[in-house]
Amino acid sequence: MKKAAAYARYSTEHQTSSSIEYQMRKIEEYCSSHGITITASYADEAYSGTNVDRPAFQALCEAAKQHKFDAVVIYDISRGSRDVSDWFGFRKQMAVLGIQVISVEDKIGDILNPADYLTELITVGLGQHHVLTSRQKSMDSIATKAKTGQFLGGTPNFGYEIVNGQYVIVPEEARIVNQIFTMYANGSSYEKILSAIGQVRGRRGKVIGKNSLYYILKNERYVGVYSWCKHHVKVMGKYTGKLPNENAVRIEDSIPPIVDKDTWERVQERMSERKHSACNKAKRTYLLSGLIECTQCGANYVGHTSTNKRGYSTRYYCCGNKYRNRTCSCKNLNADEVEAFVVQNLKAYLLGLDFHAMAQKIADTINGASADLKAERIELADIIKQLDNGTKAILKGIDYPELQTEMFKLRVRKSELEDIIAKGEEKKTVSADKLEALFHQMLEDWDSDLKGICQKMIKIYAHADGSFDLNIGVHIAAKERLF
Repeated sequence: MKKAAAYARYSTEHQTSSSIEYQMRKIEEYCSSHGITITASYADEAYSGTNVDRPAFQALCEAAKQHKFDAVVIYDISRGSRDVSDWFGFRKQMAVLGIQVISVEDKIGDILNPADYLTELITVGLGQHHVLTSRQKSMDSIATKAKTGQFLGGTPNFGYEIVNGQYVIVPEEARIVNQIFTMYANGSSYEKILSAIGQVRGRRGKVIGKNSLYYILKNERYVGVYSWCKHHVKVMGKYTGKLPNENAVRIEDSIPPIVDKDTWERVQERMSERKHSACNKAKRTYLLSGLIECTQCGANYVGHTSTNKRGYSTRYYCCGNKYRNRTCSCKNLNADEVEAFVVQNLKAYLLGLDFHAMAQKIADTINGASADLKAERIELADIIKQLDNGTKAILKGIDYPELQTEMFKLRVRKSELEDIIAKGEEKKTVSADKLEALFHQMLEDWDSDLKGICQKMIKIYAHADGSFDLNIGVHIAAKERLF
């Protein structure tokens, strides 16, 4: 009896989970009457058919690669995709794997048969035509409203609220926006501005940080300019970056301004000068970028350089949350000192390592994981809970050496379990021989690829007092293709 995977999808707020249930019921009826056994079911709720980046659809494709079933059954072609190129890309992928695609409502024949192909092309083409028609009508309606300066949904900018579809100033928030613009126009740094306004939360509940300041200072709405759809961000559900939109709407003096035009111009001029200056600076390298984790808030440390009045520069690593929005108090790490310490210890580790024994140990640990990874997942969930409790205790002021030591051990084990689960889900075996060869290669490439070696071998846990724990070798299996 043929084994099949059932797939269902709905896309808009006008449909609900009952749409999934209906599709699945029809698929089950079809399979029952055709002698097909459903061994797996996949469903994407509220995902557009114009994009294949859907969790369940991607899981279906991954399972197909492992030949877990002989066929994929859908209610109709539009549930699979409403994009011609995506649909036939999927059909080709399944054909290569020898997996049949079946539609309850549509006739799907041999993709290599000219007549079957044409019928299928027309069917999926009509689906894409429907999407394009609906989109055009929707965009025309929205554009008409935009030309009157109406609020078109989403979250209003900090400083405004929406009353009867119109922007209305919120006095207390407007005062903060004005302070930000005035201080920046007068030469204040982001750091000084954030210190002056304190921990102010924006519209989405997050504390306003350096990234938020940039977008506030570049937002034309604060000077009274209404704009809509300046860029194409997506085309048929796929991200395009920021392509200019020839139909963009821009209306001056349509919104009550919070900032006067003179201050606005001074801010934009200064931002332009800083951008030009930044482009001309030599980009500094940070050996440990992305490898240092804050034990107080969980953010990664980022590399920065400060220059004093005498022109002396100091490289350092700073907690990302501390740098962006000042919500963490962990001390910075001197980059030169921590990098020298890491390099010295990493080289000593590699020179003193029994490559064969260590490679075999790592391979045995990952390859010996339970078949369903149930035990590993349970242990990982328990460790995450313990780490969360430990972090809460530290934030409340309950901190002692034994707690820090235990949390370090838990983080190391968490990293090991995440590697084991990641490899186990891929159903691929780690090769001890390849791992051993990689260790040898690292010593050969020491002078030419030191940063790459650190990225494979290092994990650092930084504490609030400026101390840190160095862990070597934990992530090597997860960061390399060793199967």
